Amino acid sequence: MNDSGSLQNLNDIVVPGPVAWWPPAPGWYVMAALAILALAWLAWNRWRFWNRNRYRREALAEIKALVSRQGMDAARAAQQIAAVLKRTALVAYPRANVASLYGTEWARFLTESAGNDPEIANMADDLAAAAYRPGADPKVLSGPARRWVRLHRA
Repeated sequence: MNDSGSLQNLNDIVVPGPVAWWPPAPGWYVMAALAILALAWLAWNRWRFWNRNRYRREALAEIKALVSRQGMDAARAAQQIAAVLKRTALVAYPRANVASLYGTEWARFLTESAGNDPEIANMADDLAAAAYRPGADPKVLSGPARRWVRLHRA
């Protein structure tokens, strides 16, 4: 048996060409559509969250401006901080529940709406009386006021 003749009749192995990346399989179109929908949903929810908390950002900026304003009477600044808190609460909660609150009831509302935060609880009476007490220090009140704006649950 002579194998030399049969070996001469063999051809080289033919390697197939590379697999094309384009066009992708239909499953990739479905995955791309789902990814786009998921990103759009996340962006929409993020925008809603950002827009829903705009009143908090504005209140924080106003409190910061009141504390840093030069030449403003300290008692007037403290009154303005109390007014910012009341306006913020009126935006976040039903007017019928918030508008009539003052004094001890207002202090209790501030404490409870912030989840009974200890810093706010300690200063709630001072925050509630700031609109009526001439000796209130706006720099002392600004910390708990900003904390309430950040923490209250609406």
